[in-house]
Amino acid sequence: MKNKKIIYWIVALVLVGVTVYSTVHVRSARRVNEVRMQSESRQQAFESSRQKRLLADQQSRLNAPSWDRPTLKGGYPDISRYAHAKKKTDRIWIEVSLRKQRVYVRRGPYTLYTMYASVGKNYEKTKDYHRTPIGHFRIEKRRGTTYYDPTRGYGARYWTAFKDAGLYRFESVPFDENGNVIKSEASRLGRSVDKKHNIKAYGSIRLSVPDAQWIEENIPARTRVIVDDQKEKRDAWEYLKVD
Repeated sequence: MKNKKIIYWIVALVLVGVTVYSTVHVRSARRVNEVRMQSESRQQAFESSRQKRLLADQQSRLNAPSWDRPTLKGGYPDISRYAHAKKKTDRIWIEVSLRKQRVYVRRGPYTLYTMYASVGKNYEKTKDYHRTPIGHFRIEKRRGTTYYDPTRGYGARYWTAFKDAGLYRFESVPFDENGNVIKSEASRLGRSVDKKHNIKAYGSIRLSVPDAQWIEENIPARTRVIVDDQKEKRDAWEYLKVD
């Protein structure tokens, strides 16, 4: 009889111990989760605040669109320190917005520099060879300071390929065979386009001469390029999920 009572007491003590442990463990896990959520919330608030400051600074430094000067006053960002970044939040990448006619140089979710661009939109009847490729690409090794294509009747300065062995490029606004800028095309930097006034750039991304030069001289091969029609608004973090 005594043995049974002892066993009952042992079982009871074990159950009490398990209950106490479970309660403590649940409370501890809850506290850890709360701390983690608070930390993530603070991090998101910090990132959002920093992004707003960066964009406000760039907005204050905007030049009027011009083919022969940078989009922003005050110089370009120093991205050399991120050349070998392993974290996605530190990697340099480029976003092209067809809707806004802009190119954004980003580090992780942050916009370091904004550029006026001229990009053709892919309307239903847009000819295949004028279509801008939509998707995720990589900067190629192919690049140069100038070219002229007699079949197209224009050339450009400071080109940097991002698809199909140089077929699609970041490049300056177009120049004619005599090296003169084609002003009717250059004046469209940063302007919205429609079906009637679409940009026929053979899928390439046109920039001012200084902006195109900076990309050609500073953006290394393998840098991610994302060209988006932006029919739906997306957060920069969505892009970073893709390897």
